Amino acid sequence: MRSGAADKRYSLTVTTIMRSFDSSSNAEIMLGVKLRGQVHLEVKSDIEHAYTLAKSIKHPWYRCQALAQVADHSPPSTTHSILEESFKSAMECHDENRRVSVGCFPLEAALRHNFMDLVTVFLQGCISQISHEMDPISKWCCVDVVHIIKTNTSLLDEFYKTFVNATSQGHGWRVERDIEYLLSDPDVKKNQKYIEYLSARKNSIHEWKRDNAKTKNS
Repeated sequence: MRSGAADKRYSLTVTTIMRSFDSSSNAEIMLGVKLRGQVHLEVKSDIEHAYTLAKSIKHPWYRCQALAQVADHSPPSTTHSILEESFKSAMECHDENRRVSVGCFPLEAALRHNFMDLVTVFLQGCISQISHEMDPISKWCCVDVVHIIKTNTSLLDEFYKTFVNATSQGHGWRVERDIEYLLSDPDVKKNQKYIEYLSARKNSIHEWKRDNAKTKNS
């Protein structure tokens, strides 16, 4: 069962998930969903079989999620390596937006298990992907990253420049939704730097909408 925090991230990335279907066959997607579900059912009772199932998933999105779930229930001696496999699977997704969005699953698990060496590697991997050339809206996958690291001030500071560069462009209801989500988050509210930037970004979008409406009406 997903936590409330995970549910929020699912709602934020639902469009990304749907778009991830574009380059895969329906059969591959359906099998990935099915096997991920089996992993969820077996992970507490037969961790070895759950691991075998997770590794067998061809679709990298679902393989990443399943492996992260297996890692969460594995003995400490194997958790680290399975999380590495999970993040590697994330990086096999076919574009940067999807790699970052699903890569947040092993990132979150690494934080939960206090594997700060992996957190550093995974966060840098996400930063690298976000820094690639892509359309402005796709770069808003960085909101998923903020959601994962929001309670760690040093990680937020490390990610701040990437976040600002990635979210300085783009507008629309999804952008506004994500801004409102972050502005209302109790943990994000504790970071004045993020709040000031997000508030200014929100105001700039409202000004653009107001000016655009005036132009249309003139």
